[in-house]
Amino acid sequence: MTATTNDHGGSRIDPDAETALLSHDWTAGESLSRAIVTTVATLSGREPEEMERLYDRIDPDSLEAIFEPTSDTAGRNGGTVSFRLEGYSVTVHGSGTIVVTDAA
Repeated sequence: MTATTNDHGGSRIDPDAETALLSHDWTAGESLSRAIVTTVATLSGREPEEMERLYDRIDPDSLEAIFEPTSDTAGRNGGTVSFRLEGYSVTVHGSGTIVVTDAA
């Protein structure tokens, strides 16, 4: 990943390179789905409500259930789910890492 123009904690978003690498924090209060939509919106330069709906691509509740920690201390480490949203390839890893790249 290239140097970034936005670096928010565990998130590195580079709109020029159309890439993002996020580390989702389950305790922060923001849902995994919201983190994905917000990141794609930032990269695409659009407002989230102007974009296609996430649930037209993947079931957000199922996505949350697959990767949410099994208890307060036990996070998941295995598995990935990939899908496309607004021309971006989104890959979610069991560790909480989210990679968003231009799908072109």
